[in-house]
Amino acid sequence: MWSWFRQAQPVHQKIRQYEAVRPDKSARALDCSYLVLDFETTGLDPARHHIVSAGWVCIEQQRILLNSARYQLVRTQTSVGQSALIHGLHTPELQQGMELHELLDLLLQQAQGRVLVSHHSTLELNFLRQACLYCYGRPARFRMLDTLRLELFRLQLQGRLVAQDKLTLAACLERRQLPAITEHQALSDAFGCAQLFLAQLKERDSGSTLADLLAQSR
Repeated sequence: MWSWFRQAQPVHQKIRQYEAVRPDKSARALDCSYLVLDFETTGLDPARHHIVSAGWVCIEQQRILLNSARYQLVRTQTSVGQSALIHGLHTPELQQGMELHELLDLLLQQAQGRVLVSHHSTLELNFLRQACLYCYGRPARFRMLDTLRLELFRLQLQGRLVAQDKLTLAACLERRQLPAITEHQALSDAFGCAQLFLAQLKERDSGSTLADLLAQSR
């Protein structure tokens, strides 16, 4: 299924470069740099399905850097199938996209020294690891925060029981009276996730560290 990817390369230079600058877990969370990431995919299994689009935006000094926003289609030689009903992307338009290894080269360059952030980050992290494995020979060691887990942690501290459908990105934004997003559009989702994450950061103790956030994202 992944035969259309570039030949895997052991100990790839891109992995070494990315891992040369890793966020310090003891740093204050307010002082860290972040890259908020969203993928749209053809399914949920990274061993069988593909990334069809990616969107991201960076956060510095508790501000969203609008000029860092990036949206990219990813070329695929297989049909997107029924997943088009969710993300709205069709196989012909994806032929205008980047090759997967080009997307990863760009993403790792932008993410160097930054903490990755996603909503329900298991999907992004698993697809990212799988893509790196096939393009570079092994996954990079990523540090990633999950705004869904952080939101659940906050609500549980308040003694609130929350249904799973109230933890979607759209539901979290609505609960906090943040602007609505266009769901299942990668850049829109990334921007909404960035707004949610900033709201989560601002209500934390100023001494909270990146390690604290990582522990609460598990």
